[in-house]
Amino acid sequence: MNLLNTMIFGMPSSKWFIFFGAAVALYFARSLVLWTIIKLKKAQNYFPKKTFMEFFFKQEIEKGLSWVFISFLGLLLIDSLELTVNLSKYCNIALKIFLSVNVIRICYLAAEAFGISLQEWTKSTDTELDNQLAPFASKTLKVSVVVVGALIVLQNLGVNVTALLAGLGIGGVALAFAAQDTVANVFGTITILLDSPFKLGDHIKIGDTEGTVESIGFRSTVIRTFYNSLVTLPNSVVAKEKIDNLAKRDGWIRFRQTLGFTYDANPKTLQNFAENLKYQLLQDPNIDRERISVHFSGFGDSSLNVIVNFHTKLNVDETEMANVGKYLDLIFEVAEAQKLAFAFPTRTLIVQNKDNRTAVAIT
Repeated sequence: MNLLNTMIFGMPSSKWFIFFGAAVALYFARSLVLWTIIKLKKAQNYFPKKTFMEFFFKQEIEKGLSWVFISFLGLLLIDSLELTVNLSKYCNIALKIFLSVNVIRICYLAAEAFGISLQEWTKSTDTELDNQLAPFASKTLKVSVVVVGALIVLQNLGVNVTALLAGLGIGGVALAFAAQDTVANVFGTITILLDSPFKLGDHIKIGDTEGTVESIGFRSTVIRTFYNSLVTLPNSVVAKEKIDNLAKRDGWIRFRQTLGFTYDANPKTLQNFAENLKYQLLQDPNIDRERISVHFSGFGDSSLNVIVNFHTKLNVDETEMANVGKYLDLIFEVAEAQKLAFAFPTRTLIVQNKDNRTAVAIT
């Protein structure tokens, strides 16, 4: 009896035994709740396919839900155990923080499930704007959950959230100057989503960057280049730059090359080359017959220039580079048949003797 009545840190040892016994009981109760939730998750097959509930139950919600239940139970036990004022205070704060963090965790997973269900829904719509807004809306919701959750945790810690927000309002001017780039990127994101100059999966060219759009975020747009690297461009830059959307070519790709032949070629040979090449191009069913142009374009510094211009469609199993290479080979074959030589840069230096009026040409 004396052992149970011994005071330890201002509380009888009997209450300490009850306190630690309750903590152990809560731990085992949590295991039971976790097991129950896992069993219930297996019933997710009864939910309609591709709905919020199906995606939500596929998330790892069992840990967060079990800790939320145990935190509520722990708060009830703390009030009933009649602990010392300080111990009761600290236990309540710890449990409230633990409860808040796990509620935020569950809400975050719910936002993730909502984002997945929203993207599944946009796949059934005809508008491209929905497909781009869905990831943006999902990220916005997740950020909102974290911000609101953080404010709730601060409130549980006894922080005056209203005063804190008012203080942030006073320092808003300094924050605005510090976050100019961030604000510009957010407005750039809104501009991109509303104007929709490109969408996810489009092949675009912005400045020196060319590749496929992988994601459009709050701050930046991610493009995967032909080198299989990822280039991140700030949305404020993307909104201001000239965007060449190569995916909007309606299936037609332009082939344009300026050919330079040596000056020993005569007009008749160049004319035969143009006619033969145009004839060969007309035999290709993938080339637009109405937009073929092969003609002599002018005298270059060291060559006679011929422009070849036409539009072609890619085969299903063909890349753009392979398509270009195929027609370059054809041009080379036709030029070789006409015995035309491709020119390379040359210079002729003429030295004139003023005394005897003779000139020497050095090439």
